[in-house]
Amino acid sequence: MEQLTKNKIDEILARKPESRYKYFIRTVAELEEVWGMSDEEGWMMLEDDLDNTDVLPVFPQREFAELFYEQGEFGEEYKVEPLDLYEFMEWLEDMAEQKIKVGVFPTPDFECAVMTPEKVMADFQTEFDKETE
Repeated sequence: MEQLTKNKIDEILARKPESRYKYFIRTVAELEEVWGMSDEEGWMMLEDDLDNTDVLPVFPQREFAELFYEQGEFGEEYKVEPLDLYEFMEWLEDMAEQKIKVGVFPTPDFECAVMTPEKVMADFQTEFDKETE
């Protein structure tokens, strides 16, 4: 995986949510970890304005999660944390049951692809299948 420079980060953040979603799937499948924010009560949740459901924001790399955290002014109680991809896959199953969505790779202005856990799991499986061919 190439080093993330400021220019590369800016270029990736400038992409449309669908393009950032594809980058997320490829990068997380390769690095086998997901990044998010948590406090002592659990992982940060956002809210989908369309239907008021909970949305778990996730990032492909630490740098993007830190940028979102710094520019989002969430308070000092949150920390940027990694999560193993395979544990995240188990979370996705639970999230599907609880009707929690996935906010994939939000920008500092909260623009992201809001996906169902089932879609994210299916796309990871497709990516894993590509790697084994």
